[in-house]
Amino acid sequence: MLRTAAFLLILLGSCTAVAQLPGSDSTAALHFSRSLSVPLNAVQLYDQALAAWTWTFGKEPGATLRRSDREQGVIEGTARMPFRSEMLVGREESMGVVQFRISIHVKAGECRTVISELTHSGNRTTPNGGIHLGLLTKGELPPRKVTGLGRTNLVRLYAEVKNVGTAHVTALMQAFEARLRANLEP
Repeated sequence: MLRTAAFLLILLGSCTAVAQLPGSDSTAALHFSRSLSVPLNAVQLYDQALAAWTWTFGKEPGATLRRSDREQGVIEGTARMPFRSEMLVGREESMGVVQFRISIHVKAGECRTVISELTHSGNRTTPNGGIHLGLLTKGELPPRKVTGLGRTNLVRLYAEVKNVGTAHVTALMQAFEARLRANLEP
């Protein structure tokens, strides 16, 4: 009896440890991070990053520079991208924007870019009020209940928003890095 109880206790403990592995949390917010090595001091690199911001992230709809601190080497802002679904179900209601936060941290020789807090807002002007998916996470479903769609269509729409957002953000980050590198050439 004691051996059986000990075996069950060990089995339960090992199952709990597996369920709590880092990175397996499907409610973790979607974010993107890239680091670039650049042979400049912190002040020069900050100036180049701010110029690259103007030509990449600054050109996005609703782009706002929230914080620009040369001493700390921090550039922070927000922007948004338009979204229109390819699906026919809920297309008008889910049409809207995905807003995101941009953080650029500069130190001597390194520029780190983080894009986070991707949040979808649907079309509020529709008769039913719109479909808002909210904060985009790593899971297959939004972290909060969304009304207006069945589960299958919701999973498809959520995956589409994440795919479109990922492609857009990745292209923006690559353009930022390309602009930063281009300004280094004599």
